[in-house]
Amino acid sequence: MNILITGATSGIGYELTKLLASKGHKIVATGRNTDKLAELQTETQCFTIEADLSCATQTVEMFNKAYHQLGKLDVLINNAGMNSRKCAIEEFTLEEFDHQYAVNLRAPALLSREALTVMKPLKKGFIINVVSTVAKRANETMSVYTAMKQGFAGFSSILMKEAQPHGIKVTTLFPGGTDTNFREVERPQYMSAKSVAYTINQILELPEDVVMHEMVFRPPVELE
Repeated sequence: MNILITGATSGIGYELTKLLASKGHKIVATGRNTDKLAELQTETQCFTIEADLSCATQTVEMFNKAYHQLGKLDVLINNAGMNSRKCAIEEFTLEEFDHQYAVNLRAPALLSREALTVMKPLKKGFIINVVSTVAKRANETMSVYTAMKQGFAGFSSILMKEAQPHGIKVTTLFPGGTDTNFREVERPQYMSAKSVAYTINQILELPEDVVMHEMVFRPPVELE
């Protein structure tokens, strides 16, 4: 399959790129870390594109470059996400709010829009949206990040309803605690990025007559 993965320079996206490339898929991996992109390209022979998803113009340009490189797009994996910091509601800044909106909600929405335009004529395709279990909870000091992830989840639900009649599958994923550099300290009790990547691959390998609309998965230490 020809696959575009965002947020590929660390954590889940990095491990997912390596795993899917090892299975023979043609990958375009995107991110902002040029050193990590070069490392991925050397290790997996994938194609890479440096792009800042907080910029709408770069986001669309990146998609067009990826599509041109792949020739066709079978799978879009909206994996990129960020949380600038934890803070009380009265403390967040407009700049932080706008940045999180741009990366966590606007970018995957734009990429999904572009993916639909190339997948609909073929009557097939797969869009996987990696949200977070934060969208299922209400944690203090996480207001902005939670709002964007809940918005992303809502968008993904509507995307599924609009895409599926055209033969395009959409899966919304809600992974729980994952031990990545997204966190300030290591959390060995959480899922590894490799485990999450393996889980996403399993969804890609489901039978053709199965559509996984949503999936919540967590490490054993999390009960909700």
